[in-house]
Amino acid sequence: MISDLVLGLSVSLVAMLIHLAGTLLLVVLMNPFHGVMRRRVHLRLTVALVATYLVMLAAHVLEVGLWGYLFDFLGLAERTEDAYYSAFVNYTTLGYGGSQRVVETRLLGPLASANGILMFGWSTAILVLVVQRHLPPGLATRD
Repeated sequence: MISDLVLGLSVSLVAMLIHLAGTLLLVVLMNPFHGVMRRRVHLRLTVALVATYLVMLAAHVLEVGLWGYLFDFLGLAERTEDAYYSAFVNYTTLGYGGSQRVVETRLLGPLASANGILMFGWSTAILVLVVQRHLPPGLATRD
């Protein structure tokens, strides 16, 4: 049980670092972009949101892949595809689809779910920040 907890928390930390790398990439991409297209604010907002979405989605896919690799490495699913499916199911908190052996490691699924919840919250916060930063001023103050 303790080894599962340590292993799950370690994978959660690596997943958080992947998300941090995605966030830092967005900072590098978006800071100079803020002053671009001042007259085309709707296009600027659209490009900023699409870029944010793609970077955050890529981070989530990598994080799920990390969990899937762990599930596969530990033999928690009969096939590699099932391990990745289980990782997606847990990470997105959908619940078990019957493809993971939960008796052997009861903590990894909930830890993957907790990690997913936190990372989705982080992504949501970044999307809100991008909207606030790039929203055309006229739209923000209309009644």
